[in-house]
Order: sequence, then structure tokens, then C-alpha cells
Amino acid sequence: MLAISSIEFVSVEFALFFLLFLPVYWVAARSRRAQNALLLAASLGWLAVLNIRFALVLVGVALFVAFMARRIYADRKHARIWFTLGVVGVVGHLALYKYAHLLPALGNAQWLLPLGLSYYTFQSISYMHEVYTGRIQPWAWNEVPLFLGFFPTITSGPIWRAGQAHSVLGTHAGADSQLPARFCAPRRTMQRPALALVLAVLGVVKVWWLSGWVEEQCIAQVFTLPAASDAPGVLLAVYAAAMQLYLNFSGHADLAIALGMLLGFSLPPNFAAPFWAHNIREFWGRWHISLSTWIRDYIYIPLGGSRHGFARTQFNLLAAMLLSGIWHGASGLFALWGLAHGLALVALNCGDKLTGGRERLAALGLPGRALGRFFTLSFVAFTFLVFRCATLDEMRDVLAVLASPDAWGVPTASTLAGVAALAALWLAQPLVAPIVERSACALERWPRPLWCLPLAAAALLLLVMAPSGVPGFLYANF
Repeated sequence: MLAISSIEFVSVEFALFFLLFLPVYWVAARSRRAQNALLLAASLGWLAVLNIRFALVLVGVALFVAFMARRIYADRKHARIWFTLGVVGVVGHLALYKYAHLLPALGNAQWLLPLGLSYYTFQSISYMHEVYTGRIQPWAWNEVPLFLGFFPTITSGPIWRAGQAHSVLGTHAGADSQLPARFCAPRRTMQRPALALVLAVLGVVKVWWLSGWVEEQCIAQVFTLPAASDAPGVLLAVYAAAMQLYLNFSGHADLAIALGMLLGFSLPPNFAAPFWAHNIREFWGRWHISLSTWIRDYIYIPLGGSRHGFARTQFNLLAAMLLSGIWHGASGLFALWGLAHGLALVALNCGDKLTGGRERLAALGLPGRALGRFFTLSFVAFTFLVFRCATLDEMRDVLAVLASPDAWGVPTASTLAGVAALAALWLAQPLVAPIVERSACALERWPRPLWCLPLAAAALLLLVMAPSGVPGFLYANF
């Protein structure tokens, strides 16, 4: 399987494109149909620039999904059959690209994985399911490829459902109420442009500055040759790798949401201070929210959820998390990763049952929550090694240093500095959301022509502070 190229939001090329596209888009504000045509052209154009096959594959999948949705809606007697065929079709398409290279006959084939494959597969299923349940009607033929290929979300999500979604942060509007150009549909308007700009700055800070700094100072040399590092440095790198993945992924999500807001769309949130969770169940309510809620609604609940007793509930959890691991990658490491998280959730539920209630550790007050957060962060950090280590041997090399008594000694000054920086990033998590909101409110009190001043100051600070080069989207191959 060949590596994925991606649309980099943090690039001069994309910034110029968006600055030119945005005024043209809002000139057409009187017509959703015209705006949708511009969005579709921009989305397919970006895919075609990367690789024409990306655009052609997406259009093919979108036409298949649109056809199936119309058959589901028109033939209610056989709607279940049509829906099943639609799901089998899009999942089979995903499996063809992601896992067919594992077959002996195709083992040497070079598969170029289409950009956004997993995201538009999830969105396809959500669209067909909403039509199947009667919550929405089929959209126009051109609106389905726009939904699947929407350029703010195609690279890094969040997964944008056709209908409403529910998470720990509340209820989130789906595409059906925002995207179709229906008769008498209200005009789109920018969604709090000040907040969108603050989110965009935050996303760039996370992706360009913080993620790049963590990679350069805490990770790069350790994972290149772990045997040449001491145990404190390797331990720092394990935690830093998890933090970097969060900064990079959530930064791209912030940018996607900000772009959506500037285009008049409300996209669902994808992160809520996940490393501040005090158990693994809370972590999955805060991490990659659009995926975890999708797994809950389309895998866990259809398997039976918690409706058939305690033992069956635990089996459903294990199955859902195992499937989540397999979705992330064809390597057996990802299956083990999903299984490990499933077992952690089951262990937590068993502990709740034995102690007679949920969140018993958190009930002990600040010490209990602090202990829970430490163990949750540690479990997540060590299991997230699958995103840094391509093979089990690479992971063993990292863990072997930690298991060697000879590798432990007094931490170096650079390691201690890294620990301090990582602790500051961890402690800052619950403060980010209120700071973003207050900053947006402050900006909204300024005359709009003056908004460029703080934005220019932020850009200048980034140019001075950020390391050279911009990290790509780390989650792209998962």
C-alpha cells in the first residue's frame, strides 16, 4: 500500500486558495445551489490536483451511494435489502484498498489509498442509514459527492453525519439541515467568524508550533534509534508521542471546524481535553469524538449495546473496539490495540459492578481523579505506540530500553525540560476551550477592520517560535 498524500491546511498554497475562494463563495450567497457548485468544484479540484484517481474514485462511490439511497427511499418493501447492499458495497470498497494487499495473490500489488477513504465510508453509511430510517429524504445527485468530498473534512475529519449526532458535548447538527439546496432553505451565514479565526490560529499553533516542537525535542532521535537513548528519554518520548498525536490531530480538526464555520457550516467537535479523562471510558468520550460516537451508534448499539445483560454488553464492547482497531490498519498491532482498549473498558465495567457503582475512583476527590488521570494517560500513551512503531519488533526495541536496569540513570537537562513542557501542555488542556471562547468574545468587540492586527501578531509570533518545516497529518495513514 502506497503512502497517502494529503491536503495540508497549514501551507501557503492552501491559505492562498482559501483566501481567493472565500469571497467568490460569499458573492454567491443568494443561491445555495451556486455555493454548492463552487464547493463541489473546489473539493474535487483539490483531490484531482493530488491525484486524479482520488477524485474519480470518490465520484464513483458517491454515485453508488446516491443510487442506493434512492432505491432505499423508493422501494420501502425491500429497503433493508437495498441498505444492506449499500453498506456491503462501501465497506467492500474500503476493504479492497485497505486490506486486499494482505491476500497472497495480491501481496505485491501497490495500492494507492484514496484520500479520505475511511471518512467518506463512514459518512456514506450514515447517509444511507438516515434515509433507511426515514429521518431524511435523498439529496440531489451532486450533493452526495459534495458531502463525501467536502474539502475541510476529507483529509482529517471530523466525520460529518447526514443526521444529528450526540456526544458528551451535546447534540450536533448533521449535514441534512445545512447542505442540501432545498426550496426555501435559508441563506447560509458565517458561523461566528471571530471564533472561527481564533480556532484557526489555535489549529496552526498546535500543528505547526507545538506538534513540531514536541517531535523535534522529545521524539525524533529516540524512535529513530531507541537503543542509543537512556530510559528516562525513552519514557519521555512515549508520553510525548501520544501528546504529539493529539496536538497534530486536534489541530487539524480545529482548522477543519474553523473553515466550515467560515463557509457557513457547523461541523461536530472532535476532541474535548482527552488526556484529562480520569478513566478509559471517559477518554473515549473525549477522543476522536466523531469516530467513537459513530462506533457506538453503528456498531455497538446494533450489536445489542447494553440491552441484553452484563456479559453480552462486555462482548459487544470488545467486538466494537476490536473492529475499531482493525479499521485503523491491517497490521495485527492495531487489532491488539483495539482489543487492549476493549479489555480496559470491560475491566472498568467489571470494577464498577464489583464496587457497586460507576466512577468510584473519582468519588475519592482530587487524589482519586489525579490517580485515575495518570493511569489513563499512561495506558493510552503505551498503547498508542502502534501509531509510532510500524512493527512489533520496533515496539520491543522501545520497551526493551525501559525494561533494562542499566538504562536508568539521572535524567539529562534536556529530558527534564521536556518533562516540564509536556506537563505544562497536559495541565493546559481544560483551559483551552474557555480561553478560546474569551478570545473570540474579545475579538468580536473590536471593529472588524482591526481584526487583522491580533491575527498578524499571532502569525509573526508563529514565524519566530515555530520550528522549521510543518508536520503533516500524522493520522492520515490510519
